[in-house]
Amino acid sequence: MHATAPERAASWLLVEHPGPWPSDGLPADLPAGVVAVLERATEAGVRPQLIRRVADRRRDVATVFLASCRPGAAWVERRDLPDLRALAELDVARLAAGQLPGFGAPDAGPVVLVCTHGRRDVCCARLGRPVAALLDAQLPGQVWETSHVGGDRFAPNVVSLPDGSYHGGVASADVPALVAALASGQVLLPRLRGRAGLPPAAQAADHFVRMRTGAAAVDAVRPVTCSPVRSGETCVELLVGATRWCVHVTVRAAARERLTSCAGDGTVATPNAYDLVALWQLA
Repeated sequence: MHATAPERAASWLLVEHPGPWPSDGLPADLPAGVVAVLERATEAGVRPQLIRRVADRRRDVATVFLASCRPGAAWVERRDLPDLRALAELDVARLAAGQLPGFGAPDAGPVVLVCTHGRRDVCCARLGRPVAALLDAQLPGQVWETSHVGGDRFAPNVVSLPDGSYHGGVASADVPALVAALASGQVLLPRLRGRAGLPPAAQAADHFVRMRTGAAAVDAVRPVTCSPVRSGETCVELLVGATRWCVHVTVRAAARERLTSCAGDGTVATPNAYDLVALWQLA
């Protein structure tokens, strides 16, 4: 499951919409100006998500979150809009660059997203909604259902912003430990998929060095460099606290096809995996 968070997801735009959400594309009832902003954001490299409350979905205002999950420069802004067309004021270029756009007020977070996009993949709704309800009961006001976040085969998926941590395969029994981790700025390593915005090799190295050191705090592990060594092998240097580590990982294609989605008759693919080659502490 490690090294499966999306690399192109360092900036986020979350827009509240009660649903239903189509399997692909945007809901037909979104104003044209809002659709234009979301499309422009996608083109600029921002990850747009539709979100809704776990309960009380029909409201007079729509919440919008903007976020950057870059290590060392993570932040969230929030704004409640009586009219979503005000989204046209957003400086998409600043958001895409990881700069505070000043569109909303700073939000301490975490903003917790649970994928429940049933029209995209029925497993996300069937498995995600019970987890969303349990999380919402323990983190009131911080949990939102969301549209497709990637990695349907790991449903239910939980994303935390602004750190960008992806957790997958979260069972109801995992919720107390995950709540404790989210509330204290930590990851739940057995369920950690990776951190959005980082290359897969860096996510894999992060996983292996956490396994070795036991580092649980999100910011305890910081990637420094990520360089190819030879075909399929990457050298990643990381800081764990003040200690520098070097991790070599190699990419491996799946030996056989497997189901990666519950949608329709199921999607079949051969997803890559990352293996540890070597890991050592530098002087």
